[in-house]
Amino acid sequence: MKKFLPSLAAAGIVAVAASGSALAAHMPATMTSSAAAGGTVLNVTALASGLKFSTGALKAKAGKITIKLTNRSLLPHDLVVETGETILAKTPLLAKGKTGSLTVTLKKGTYDFVCDVPGHEDAGMKGKLVVS
Repeated sequence: MKKFLPSLAAAGIVAVAASGSALAAHMPATMTSSAAAGGTVLNVTALASGLKFSTGALKAKAGKITIKLTNRSLLPHDLVVETGETILAKTPLLAKGKTGSLTVTLKKGTYDFVCDVPGHEDAGMKGKLVVS
């Protein structure tokens, strides 16, 4: 019986950990999926239909911020964080099914995020990142 209880406890921990990562995959992009790793991690998807990101609004705390972009579209996309005309960070250009990320350290303020493939921002692939 003593060997059985630790096995049950370990199985419970594995089940909780597995359900936590499954939950993280369904969290809105405005929620952090990891703040304990020394910063905020945000997830954004380039949607399969239309020229749109999964969200037009992101929120994070000041400091180190990582944004992970997953491209579900047939078209290539990237994600750029900028203020005015100044690019602060940029993901690589991603083909369908690929994921890339950028990491930037930001102070409190409002920043733009866009896809800078020609015409994509104008078509609606843009949003605001509010850092508090």
